[in-house]
Amino acid sequence: MTSKTWRVAEPITQEVVGSFPEIDPTLLQLLWNRGLKTQEAIDEFLNPDWSQGVHDPYLFRDMRKSVERVYEAIGMKQKIGVFGDYDADGVTAAVILVETLRKLGGEVEVYLPHREREGYGLNEGAVKYLADKGVKLLITCDCGVANVPQVAAANAAGLTVIITDHHQPQDELPAAYAILHPSLPGETYPWKFLSGGGVAFKFVQGLLRYDGCHLGERDRELHEKWLLDLVAISTVADMVRLQGESRTLTKYGLTVLQKTRRLGLQKLIQGAGLRFDALDTHSISFQIAPRINAAGRMDHANASYALLTATESSQADELARALNLTNSERQKITEEMFVASKLQVGEVTPQQYFVHSFEPDWQLGMVGLVAGKLVQEYGLPALVMCQQGDKIAGSGRAGVGGFDLAAALTACREYLTTWGGHKEAAGFSMPKNKFEDFLKKFGDEAAKQLHGVDLAPAVTIDAVLPFSKTDWALVDQVKLLEPTGQGNPSPRFGSVALCVSELTPVGATGQHLKLVLEGDGVSRKLILFRQGEVGSELKVGDIVDVAYQVGVNEWNGNRELELKVVDIRKSTTV
Repeated sequence: MTSKTWRVAEPITQEVVGSFPEIDPTLLQLLWNRGLKTQEAIDEFLNPDWSQGVHDPYLFRDMRKSVERVYEAIGMKQKIGVFGDYDADGVTAAVILVETLRKLGGEVEVYLPHREREGYGLNEGAVKYLADKGVKLLITCDCGVANVPQVAAANAAGLTVIITDHHQPQDELPAAYAILHPSLPGETYPWKFLSGGGVAFKFVQGLLRYDGCHLGERDRELHEKWLLDLVAISTVADMVRLQGESRTLTKYGLTVLQKTRRLGLQKLIQGAGLRFDALDTHSISFQIAPRINAAGRMDHANASYALLTATESSQADELARALNLTNSERQKITEEMFVASKLQVGEVTPQQYFVHSFEPDWQLGMVGLVAGKLVQEYGLPALVMCQQGDKIAGSGRAGVGGFDLAAALTACREYLTTWGGHKEAAGFSMPKNKFEDFLKKFGDEAAKQLHGVDLAPAVTIDAVLPFSKTDWALVDQVKLLEPTGQGNPSPRFGSVALCVSELTPVGATGQHLKLVLEGDGVSRKLILFRQGEVGSELKVGDIVDVAYQVGVNEWNGNRELELKVVDIRKSTTV
């Protein structure tokens, strides 16, 4: 039975425990592991405060000129174009902006690109379309900072361009009228890790707090509040760091999501079998966001936009049902591509610093998902590609060792037609005849970044606990860390020398495994998803060490403690 290396966090000292006598030692260990080592930092993290944790939107250096240009357009009855993106972050950002602009009296034309036909970011065809529609002010959301020639084309067509984005900027910035981007060099905004929807929300805050806004104070507050469900979805779906302001926005956003007034979200959540009062970041990551993303991956994101803005129950129900079906088809295709990709990758050597797969007929909307699964499988950066006309297009995921995917792609720019994204995830395209040269150059860059880095599969453990500590009190302590996600992962614990007393395959094809483990005077139920070879090698009576996350299984009104297996191995302590 193969296992990952356990990297257990250094236990806190008794001196540390004594310095925070009011905090449970296990919770204190979790906070310490996340770099929270002062009372002020701990209090801010555990008790996000809207008045303290959400910054003034006018701290953006270009906020005032952006807001004034919007009100000028509204006053002059100039049509405003909002150009979004096809993923959950880009769609929610577009809804946030469009709903607000219309509420303020603006005439708005919204445009979401087609993933396969148009690709990521602003494109000149869309610019021409919007100009022909009479748009004078063009606002991008979740894109634009890398679109130098496209913004130049918009300027030439007589459009004023305001960019709202959060993706990694390149050496040259577009000649836009204004750029709202938290991590641009020289940007004065204090929190650098907003989602695209988060940046759009800050723009909305700026618009609502402007002296010239005609809405009453109560109307402004309510409008801002009821957008937070979309901000939470965008932040979690785009895997933005859940610390600082993003944590505060997400925490309040989850409260709004549980009471959402959006008919489309209500129907989508019901269709996914979720309870509104139990919605959390996991619900967004694994149920809500994949369904919203499915439209753009399989066909067009307009379906998700329509769902989020639906005003009639019958329309919302129909759109939610369609997205559920689309998501099921997406899951099937993703799994087929993943299996084929593993066959292409084959045996990985110690001298290999990335993996890749390519099939001309694969769907572009699926390649990023498959790249993520390859990272989980091999512990290496992964690229997955397909053919788009006379080009090869693909998506990558970094995944390990601090690898900077965006920097690696930038180093390969001589072979690329387009590229952009983040350190962790990015997309790209190239002429077909550059494919082999690109792979060689990317391999060199990966080796340069990762040479000497321990790439052995590993799992980070927050604490090794006696098995008897896996109780409802531990669940309560873990819950205090929510919302969890990027930058604040769900805690992982380890327990050792446990006896396997039950094994039960579950799932349509027996692909998952329910276990009962005993030790330290207690018995606990666990679930091992996608058991693979590990499950087939376990047998009743085995003594094992297990890494897990604590959770709750709720069904038919019942609640029971359930542990999710992260890693399991034959015990090294006996």
